[in-house]
Order: sequence, then C-alpha cells, then structure tokens
Amino acid sequence: MQENYELVQRGFRILLVSMSSYIGQTLHRIYKDHWWDRVCLMLNDQRDLPDYGDYGDLVDSLDVANCLRIITRMWRDDFSALLPRNCLNWANELMGLRNSVAHAGQQDLDQPMAERGLDTMALLCAEIDPEGADEIRNSYREVRNRANDTVRPTMIIRGAEQPESDSKRGALQDGSLLKLVGTDTVQKTTLTRKVTYAGKTVVYPVYKVRLDALYYNDQNDRIATWITQYESENGKDSLSELNTDIYNRIIENFICDSNPEAIRKTEKNISLVGQREPGVTLADGRIVDGNRRYTCLRRIQRTTAEPVYFETVLMDMDIREDKKQIKLLELAIQHGEEKKVDYDAIDFAIGTYRDVVQTELLTIKEYAASTNEQPADVRRRIEIAGVICDFLNYIGLPEQYHVAREYQVNDLFQEMIPLLRSLEETEKAELKRIAFNNVMMKAIPDQRKFIRDIKGLIRSDSYREYFDDQRKLDTAIHEKLNKKEIHTKEDIDAFASENVDIADELAMSMERAMLRSRSQKLKERPSENVTKSIAMLKDIDTRFFDRLGTKEKAILKTDLGELIRIAETMKELL
Repeated sequence: MQENYELVQRGFRILLVSMSSYIGQTLHRIYKDHWWDRVCLMLNDQRDLPDYGDYGDLVDSLDVANCLRIITRMWRDDFSALLPRNCLNWANELMGLRNSVAHAGQQDLDQPMAERGLDTMALLCAEIDPEGADEIRNSYREVRNRANDTVRPTMIIRGAEQPESDSKRGALQDGSLLKLVGTDTVQKTTLTRKVTYAGKTVVYPVYKVRLDALYYNDQNDRIATWITQYESENGKDSLSELNTDIYNRIIENFICDSNPEAIRKTEKNISLVGQREPGVTLADGRIVDGNRRYTCLRRIQRTTAEPVYFETVLMDMDIREDKKQIKLLELAIQHGEEKKVDYDAIDFAIGTYRDVVQTELLTIKEYAASTNEQPADVRRRIEIAGVICDFLNYIGLPEQYHVAREYQVNDLFQEMIPLLRSLEETEKAELKRIAFNNVMMKAIPDQRKFIRDIKGLIRSDSYREYFDDQRKLDTAIHEKLNKKEIHTKEDIDAFASENVDIADELAMSMERAMLRSRSQKLKERPSENVTKSIAMLKDIDTRFFDRLGTKEKAILKTDLGELIRIAETMKELL
C-alpha cells in the first residue's frame, strides 16, 4: 500500500491548480501578452513547454515542478513584492519533495516526510488560494491520523534526580516538559550533565525529548541579525505571532543559512555516531544550548519514519523572570567554555551591544566573566557595535543589523576604532561619514587596504585635502539621496547602482590623496636623509680619535673630505 504516497500526490494536484492559475494571472498582469515569453525565458532548460498557445492551454501545460521553478527563479523580480519570503523557502522545499515522490518506486513515503510535505503545501497554498489550502489540510489530517493509530510503549528509567526549581516564578505548572516525563514525549535517561549558573554547578539528568515538543531560542545571538532581517520585512514581533511549527521552520532556515558548512558537518556526525553532547532546554521547551544540534536532528527526522529525539537537560527557569541568569548561562556555555561557538563577528558584536547597552541586562564585568574575556575585549566589541549602529542610522536603516552583516563591515570598523580615538570630535565625525559613504556606494574593493591608506594619510598629516574632497562628494551624495525613499538595503543598492560615477569619484579621491602623499614623501626624503646623516655624525665619540692608528686616521680624513665635497656640491645646487 502506498497510502502516504497517494495523499501527497493528491496534495500536489490541488496545489498545481492553485499555483498555475496564480502564476498565469500574476505574470499576465505584469507582462500582458508577453507573459509566456517571460516564462519560456526563465524555463529555457525545460524542453516540454509549448512555444505559443491560448492562455488556458498555456496555463494547463505547467506541471508542479515548473510552477515551483517559476516561483523560485522569478522571485526577486516578480513575486517578492507580492508574497511573504517564506513562500520562497517553501517552494524550494517542495521541489525537493517532488523529486523524492517522482523516484519513490514501490515504497510508500515515510510518515514524517508525508506530514511535512502536505503541511508545507498547505502553507504555500494558503498565500495564493485559501480554499485549496483547506483541501490540502484534509489530506494532511488523514496522514496525521494514521500516525496517531500507532502507540509506542514508554520505559521508566532511574537516573539522577531532577533539581528543584529555583526560578523566581516558582515551578512551571502548565506546559512543563517535566510533567511529561515517562511519556512518549519525554523520556529520562541515565546520562547527566553539569550546568554552571548563578555561581553554582548543578548536576542535571538528561532526557530524550520529542522534537515537536521543543522550539528555538529567538534570543540566540548567533541569529540576531537574521531575526532583525525577518522583522524588518514582516513587522516587529511578527515571529512571536506565529504558531510553533512555522516559527521553528523559519528559525531553522536562519541557522542553516548562517553557517551551512557547519550544519552539514554536524548533521553528518550525528547521523554516524548520534548526538554526543546533550543540550540545555527550559521546561517550556525553549532550547538555550543546542540549537544547531536540534536543527540537524530535525533534518534527519525528515529522512526516517523512526522518531528522533533531542537529548537535553531540562531547567525549570523562566525566560522573562530569570532572563539575566539564562543569558549568563547561555554566554558561559557558548563563549566561556574551552570550545567556543563560531559566531559571525557582527552577530557577536550586536548581541553584546544589545545585552550591555540597549537592555542593560548585564554589566561589562558580568559579560566578561561569563565569556571568559577581559572587560577591555567586551568594551572594544561594544565600540564596534556602536559604529555599526551609527552606520545603520546614517543610511536610514536603524537597527536593521542584517544590513551590516551583508556589507561585512566588521573588520573595517574594527580597524577604524584606534583612528577615531586619535582624532578631534569634528574630524572623527568626518571620518565616519567618509567610511559610511564609501561602504554605501560600494567604492571600497578592499576594506583593509582602504583603512590602511587612511591610516597612512593621517600618520603623514596629509589627510586634510582628502577629507575636503570627500566632503564635497558627501554633499553630492545627499543632494540625491534625500530625494529617495529608503526602506531596505535593496533601495540603497539601487541608489549606488544609479550613481556609479560618484562611487568612481570616491575611489579616485583616495588615489589622488595617495599620490599626493607619496609625492610629499619624496620631497621630504632629501631633508630626512641629511638630518639622519647629521645625527649619525654627532653620535661619533671624538675621544676615540687618539686611539686610531696612522692608517685609520688617514682613511677617516679622506672620507670626511669626500663628505665635505658632497655637501658643498649639494649646497651649490640649492
């Protein structure tokens, strides 16, 4: 029997009707009678499409795979302004499912794969055809009901005792995973893990928790900039308004996109030897440590019918009442232990800035103690984050930290900090504007060389003319930029593309400044060499002359005569 296979195929058939109709109507509205030419151009690697035909026949010629290809390939130009970004992720996921279904053979589809696939179809269809989504949901319920018919026996295991809750709000009563120990959702193991927080180390038992009973920690600094990107596109607090399944899917994509190579390696390792390091989870299911391992287990679950569990300790703490202790715990685990988490530098800087400056949750001293750093290291990172915030405010995208990540400005701003400290307030503000303009206009092919050149100009005291040139260009930039409405990085990128001539002039300004600086150095070099020569002559101790032999004195007199001759010649030339 291929019951799951048939239900998934039914879902695809419903989705095809909705997608093909939506695509035809949307593209016809945009491209009029040339809409099919656009489709053929985007699908030029597909050989089963007609060259022309009536509107209805052309829409009917689209299959599921080509509909999904159209959405993904034409997303940026045609669909991104009409559909939520999640639709792009769902379309990519469904293309993978479609390929699996096409090569299923005589085997039925695994239960988790069928459930996930139909759920994703319903989510995508709901954005373009709510009625079609309801039909797909019916198929999803049929698959889900088949899964609920199977009852798995549970096993009671003795292990370490669960510590008492010391949360400010007391033990969690409603929705606590600790209330489900001994069920199919939460199973106790004989493993333990030591957890250090609030100045004490406690031994916790490790539990196996079903994946769908857990959810990601949106306070995780690793995805701080990804969260701000989502909220800038969908509205503040939009993540918290989602149901747990969609919420988890979205954050899973963030974690995968933030470091796909690390996900690949971790998933391969877990597939081979299992989960070796237990995570840390709050009693309500929020994962404080182990979000990457949880992601890999979710991905593995989609390839097997057997249930997959996340091994973790359960701490009865509250994210609101015990927020400070939870943050200290997270920092100690992810930054303070011997093997530190590989964070993106900008995510780390913004996370630090948010915890110390914006929310004042932690002091610099507390942060440094948790991450096993010196307070000076934390201050330096906060300074960099401060420049990042200034940059985002400058380009009209405040708190959209993902923009800084996309520009990859951490190294540039880090190298700027010592320069900013050495300048007066007016020149400090000018240097920031120069750097911000050059980044925004994409006039810096090599950020390290750019800041190195500025350092050279400041050290040689030849930077003022460069600052003057950049000030004029700053005026030109803002005369044009002030006429634009800026809402996203794409708006800034479009402005830069429209004004390549200004970007070229910004770069040429630096080249001219470096030529002037080199020319000045060449002019100063004769004087420098003479000064060095005089200093060297003055360092000679004449008391040693009496100790020289006749031959040595003769050689010295000859050399001094040559020196006098050279000096007289140069003097005449001047």
